[in-house]
Amino acid sequence: RRCSPATGDCGPPPAMTHSRPSSEELSSSFPVGSRVTFTCAEGARRIPGLPDTMECLPGDLWSRLPDPCGRSCAAPTRLRFAALSKEDERRNFFPIGTNVSYVCRPGYENTSESSPSSTCLENLAWSEAAELCRSEYLCSAPCPKKAALAAPNPHPKM
Repeated sequence: RRCSPATGDCGPPPAMTHSRPSSEELSSSFPVGSRVTFTCAEGARRIPGLPDTMECLPGDLWSRLPDPCGRSCAAPTRLRFAALSKEDERRNFFPIGTNVSYVCRPGYENTSESSPSSTCLENLAWSEAAELCRSEYLCSAPCPKKAALAAPNPHPKM
């Protein structure tokens, strides 16, 4: 038995929410073996690790492809008093609801039990991170040294 070349046609690829076929692939005819690469629609970002190409398979079916793009916040806000945790620093896709945590920078100490954090909101902006890191060089109460200098001398010299 000899294999004959497939002659089917898949038609246009299925629509996706956050991705569009690349502009050079705006044909309506896709023979078996055709591949279509998707790019992100405006306002969407590429999801790391997902494929972005689908293929017309025998039987006139497109291969399954999860939407390679989605809505994501931009990189998290940089803070003067804290840096992104090592884990969150490595990420580059932040869907709505993603929470990132920060670690106090050198010279700052954490003033609470929890770490500063921020969440990617519905409007694709980051929530404000609480300022839970205080500079070790600033006194919130009067500084002890200054207080001692300002105290009246209990034994004045005569």
